[in-house]
Amino acid sequence: MCILWLITCSPERDNPYDPNSPSYQGKTFLQGTCRNRILVLLPSAKISLRSLKGSTHLFTFTDEQGRYELRNCPVESVRVIAEKEGFAAESTDLFLLAYKAETLDFVLEGLPKFLSAAVFSYYGQRHIPYDSIALSLECKIKDEEGPGDISDVFGIIEGLSDTLPLFFKSGFSYENTFPEESLSKGLDEITGRDIHIVAQDRFGNEVKSSALRLVRVIRQPPEPVAPVGGSNVSPPVVLVWRSPPYLFSHSLFCEVYRISPNLPPILFRRYENILAGDTSLTLSVPLDTGFYYWQIGVRDDYHNCAKSAEAVFKVAAKTASRPIQ
Repeated sequence: MCILWLITCSPERDNPYDPNSPSYQGKTFLQGTCRNRILVLLPSAKISLRSLKGSTHLFTFTDEQGRYELRNCPVESVRVIAEKEGFAAESTDLFLLAYKAETLDFVLEGLPKFLSAAVFSYYGQRHIPYDSIALSLECKIKDEEGPGDISDVFGIIEGLSDTLPLFFKSGFSYENTFPEESLSKGLDEITGRDIHIVAQDRFGNEVKSSALRLVRVIRQPPEPVAPVGGSNVSPPVVLVWRSPPYLFSHSLFCEVYRISPNLPPILFRRYENILAGDTSLTLSVPLDTGFYYWQIGVRDDYHNCAKSAEAVFKVAAKTASRPIQ
């Protein structure tokens, strides 16, 4: 019986995790899962182990169910790091024991992700009081935990102290427009500088867009030729303009507004993607009797645009033809 007891209680001779086994290698293993903050399991997250004393460096990736295993881990103090693109990395220090599987689960915070970002200028010609010039920033941002996780979005300009806040519009979109006079430098001095949009989440994590650049400021919009100055016109209405000799790729756009007493102007029609060489446009819809104004604009391939001042015209009432006596 004693011999049988000794055999039963003796260590497995080939168990590398048993310190009493001749096959013991001073190793153990680590296992666990990786999830995001709303507890969705994350596949393909990298799990790294670094010895705090030695030179051991092990790593693996979570499987489709967000699980991982690290074998042959040193029995000592280690740092375990979980990281995945689009998430803030997390790390934990612990002491691994021999012949004991350690379970370590990670929860990663999703970072805001830029889907798109753009910067462009706007020049609006005015009769009174003065022309308007503005810088526009817009972007689309997605966060793994939802838009409520994003606390702040703003733009910064290389070499300037300006902080340019962007506001939520809808979906994933944030945008804002800044009059030139509100900036520390004019748009001509901002042209060519690196501009970044920064997104912060409510945990203090920060993500910066790739560098954006304002390419140009267009200060010469096309000029309305006819009808202008409140002249009377009869349907069909034909708008005529002349364009400066632009040296960059561009298209034109046109806006027609209805003017009503004691009301702000109402956009009646907008025409986009007019060919650069065109100089006239026949309005495709009938206009009721009354006053209108129209504006002709130019837009380059980077969405920089300039728009003419208002050209007013009046659609006259049709006069009934008198029968010949």
